[in-house]
Amino acid sequence: MRALASCLLAIALVGCAEELPRRGAADKPPELIPVSRFFANRESNYGYRLSPDGAKLGWIAPHRNRSTIFFRTVVGGQPTILDTHSSRSIFGFRWAQDSRHVLYVQDRDGDENNHVYLGDREAPTDKPVDLTPWPSSRSWVHRVLRADPAHVIIASNRRDPSIFDLYRVNLATREASLIAENPGDVTQWMTDRDGAPRARMRRAGTGQSLEVWRAGTWRAIRTLNDEEFQVELLGVTPDDRGLWVLSGGGRDRRALLRVDLETGKDSVVYDHPRVDVEWARVSERTRNPLVASVNPDYPKDTVFDPELAAALAPLTRRGPANLWVLGLDDAERRMTVQAGTDKGYESYLVERGGGEPVLLGRSASMAFADALASVEPAAFKSRDGLELHGYLTRPAGFTAPGPLVLVVHGGHWGRDYWLYNPEVQFLANRGYAVLQVNYRGSTGYGRRFMESAIGEYAGKMHDDLVDAVGWAVKRGVADPKRVAIYGGSYGGYAALVGMTFTPDVFTCGVSVVGISNLVTLFETIPPYWKLTYVPRFLKYIGDPYTPEGRKALEARSPLFKVDRVQGAILLIHGTRDSRVNVRESEQMARALLEAGKDARLVLLDDEGHLNSYGNFRNAVRKYGEVELFLARCLGGRQSREP
Repeated sequence: MRALASCLLAIALVGCAEELPRRGAADKPPELIPVSRFFANRESNYGYRLSPDGAKLGWIAPHRNRSTIFFRTVVGGQPTILDTHSSRSIFGFRWAQDSRHVLYVQDRDGDENNHVYLGDREAPTDKPVDLTPWPSSRSWVHRVLRADPAHVIIASNRRDPSIFDLYRVNLATREASLIAENPGDVTQWMTDRDGAPRARMRRAGTGQSLEVWRAGTWRAIRTLNDEEFQVELLGVTPDDRGLWVLSGGGRDRRALLRVDLETGKDSVVYDHPRVDVEWARVSERTRNPLVASVNPDYPKDTVFDPELAAALAPLTRRGPANLWVLGLDDAERRMTVQAGTDKGYESYLVERGGGEPVLLGRSASMAFADALASVEPAAFKSRDGLELHGYLTRPAGFTAPGPLVLVVHGGHWGRDYWLYNPEVQFLANRGYAVLQVNYRGSTGYGRRFMESAIGEYAGKMHDDLVDAVGWAVKRGVADPKRVAIYGGSYGGYAALVGMTFTPDVFTCGVSVVGISNLVTLFETIPPYWKLTYVPRFLKYIGDPYTPEGRKALEARSPLFKVDRVQGAILLIHGTRDSRVNVRESEQMARALLEAGKDARLVLLDDEGHLNSYGNFRNAVRKYGEVELFLARCLGGRQSREP
């Protein structure tokens, strides 16, 4: 325990995390909720979208052990169900401009080679049309055209698997016309309301170049640092003289900017003093910004349109809520909005000047929200003085100090939010305190915070996680002898690092689609990551293509340190994973078993990177394995569900 003890001495508490309310045995433990109610619930309704004519609703709901699209008219009517003629779930869709058809993407068994399908609301049992029947390709809907209901713009890598072109696709004939050919280095396209390409981002050495289409040619108007991979091109200003862009623009934090098309100079429309602007939406009708969102501790949305702000205000009366405007009619008078909290989400129909929002549906979790734990923001300093933020979730009846699960988000360019997370609530329901930390390198806290992770895989990034455990121990939340580390993708790598580099801190670990060897990771990454993730990997992880770089990466790879493992490890992987190849878990399991360690490998043959699940069966199996493993390791509760 020397490593843990030393890190405790280095931790200085900050702000609201100084005193945490105690919860003890006097509180009644919550009801034990079956795994299937978290991950295979037949009652979830979400993703409500309004058709362009404002008369119809579509949403995602379970049907025959998978999720698909349901339809009804806004004013009453019985729902109809789209038969996708597939055993796999879909998780989102967009209305076509004719308000009759819908567009959605679907892959095969998790391989992430998504095709774009066209379904018909008026013939929901007919087999949807594959608009992109191109083998070994990946496509998505880039834009639905208001002025041209017969066509949509689709991005696809059919021509070259490493880059994406734009195609205008006829919904009736399926004819695809190339409208923007990628010269080999375009990372992002932006089109106008007519579908004409107006701006693009190009890879330029160690940075990126923003180009605009002016006078019949592409012209660069500014160069951005490589860390500006978070740039998002949102649209053209009403006067056609500027672009709405999400970018740092050379600043530390990402902001909503207006960029002049002639000079490339920007002006800040909205920013936050502590965190990045997460997302923003621009009106299709007025071409002005509608809303921008930030997430310091709790979500905060800024609505620029006063009338829209008044219509949305009732959704936050009861406390913090993360609002997503999912669908608007063409007049932008009527919209569907999803309001999320730490217990679940509700979907509403909202009208400008139309009175109170109308409830459309709730997540399944809202039916047992009283049994769910509250998520509390937490803050502390790392051993080298970096301020870190995260979230602590403790169930009622939790006896402190007690068992803790440290849940590490993937990415590493991602972050945790104050929001309903079924994985976190499932673990809390089993009797564990759950700690999430936005370790250095996480997005949302500015460029300096991100770049403090350069070269720190299995280094300071992991120190942040150990310091988080130390914080929980010092506050009397965690029993240091009952701490598990759990995560997926980068989080899975972090779990394996925890069990090999700091085996005295963690009692056991769960790695889901995790990386065991940073060198072999580079050997199997998808070709379409060439312009995006590969430069990031080289910057943050290192260069595996030189002898020195390879040696450095192997030194930070858990595969070569299995002899240090003390506790049990559970590895779970989808065999069709295109991001982190299944051999990462297979080679780790083999090495652990050969070294005589306690390890179990679970493979899901018809799944990929396990961000979502093609069918409910695999989700229930995965979390059933996790439940049994952690109960054996930490002594938590188990359901009797098979």
